[in-house]
Amino acid sequence: MKRTFALIALTVGMVSIANAAPQANVSDAPENPLATPWSLSRPTYRFVDPGLTNVGENGVALATSNVIYLNNCQPSGCQISPGNENAATNKSSIVDQASQISAYSGSAASWTQVVSCVKATYAPFNVQIVDQRPASGVYHMAIVAGRASEAGMQQGVLGVSPFTCGLINGGISFSFANEEAGNVDDICWTVSQETAHSWGLDHKFDNKDPMTYLQSGPTRKAFQNTDGSCGEYSARQCSCGGATMNSYKEVLNTFGPNGPPTPPTVAITKPAANEHVQAQFGIIATATDDISVSHVEAYIDGTKIGDITTGPYAWNAPASLPQGNHVVKVIAYDIANTPAEKSITVTFGQPCDDSHACDGQNVCVDGRCVAGAGASNGLGVACTGNTGCASNNCASDGTQSVCVESCVPGNNGCPEGFGCAPAGTGGVCFPGYDDGGSGGGGCSSSSGNGSLLLGLGLGAALITRRRRR
Repeated sequence: MKRTFALIALTVGMVSIANAAPQANVSDAPENPLATPWSLSRPTYRFVDPGLTNVGENGVALATSNVIYLNNCQPSGCQISPGNENAATNKSSIVDQASQISAYSGSAASWTQVVSCVKATYAPFNVQIVDQRPASGVYHMAIVAGRASEAGMQQGVLGVSPFTCGLINGGISFSFANEEAGNVDDICWTVSQETAHSWGLDHKFDNKDPMTYLQSGPTRKAFQNTDGSCGEYSARQCSCGGATMNSYKEVLNTFGPNGPPTPPTVAITKPAANEHVQAQFGIIATATDDISVSHVEAYIDGTKIGDITTGPYAWNAPASLPQGNHVVKVIAYDIANTPAEKSITVTFGQPCDDSHACDGQNVCVDGRCVAGAGASNGLGVACTGNTGCASNNCASDGTQSVCVESCVPGNNGCPEGFGCAPAGTGGVCFPGYDDGGSGGGGCSSSSGNGSLLLGLGLGAALITRRRRR
């Protein structure tokens, strides 16, 4: 289901939308936010009087609570009445009349997964997630059930929350889970966003963050420990002041940490320790974390050669690297910027000059030995994705998809049967492509254009596929 949102009313205090600055993690933000299929950015929160957000019905200040109660309204639905925010008495400033919210219609297994996902999203913080109503005390109630129309919202709205520039204690947020009862990741995203609105978080222009409107990025979002623009489909000033927001720090400042963070797990899968490598050798790493990996850096002899925010994590050594022993180091960071690193030593020797200078099933590409067609997942082997290639780079010309290696057009550096097809700012060794070098040779004729889809940051490029005859 497409994520749709509605203007809830009372948008007093909203600031004007500014021009979007170039920014990572916004790959599906349209140049014109009014263009189809998007509509004008519309908030999923309602401003409330901040003087009424921490006071109970008896006028006594409520104790600050770190408990989020996920209420699926089973078995017979939830009755919500209009009034000042009070989860314990089912009073909400969102509804304008007594409203019956239908019970969550998804399976028990889906509900368990939703609860687990919300717990994982809030795991870095001192926040307690429960799905049974607390017997006493103050808590936030996240209704995860029903449909938008049952709360007086327009059809298709996925969630709404009261909002002020700070903590709304004991409030109620709504995630209308029956709009997409089986979509666990989307429900989790909505719950995380709507509950965080009650802590004073605005929308963030970052597709990795649960406060985003953007559809791209990971399906499981995590609060990002980076300063970034607020906004829906374009960057803007934040509703409570300032040009940027750090959602991770906002939640951390409200509830504190959930103990020391656990460092990520990182490994270098290519090259092997003490391997004899060739020019511009490839480096491939894996990184995982119990919450989320923020980014992964690669170094050679202490000099950074790259920084990647999403996998696959792959780099090539610089062409200027001198011969000798070198230390390859990879550092992975979680969203709390907790580092973990792995280092190996490799030896860079004389570059190969043809395939016979490489051992076993390897072939020579631009002076470096790489896995050839006879090796597992080597050059020219059929593939369906980057991870199925030893080079971590699968390319397609629209007719065939094969594992490729980066090359320099015009260097005649590809092995027999391959040519260096232009791609992005460089090229890749592709079977049957005649670049006029030793790998191709002979006469050639054009056989049409194909879209060559690449990994390793090479982007997409159009090539004229040619074959020898």
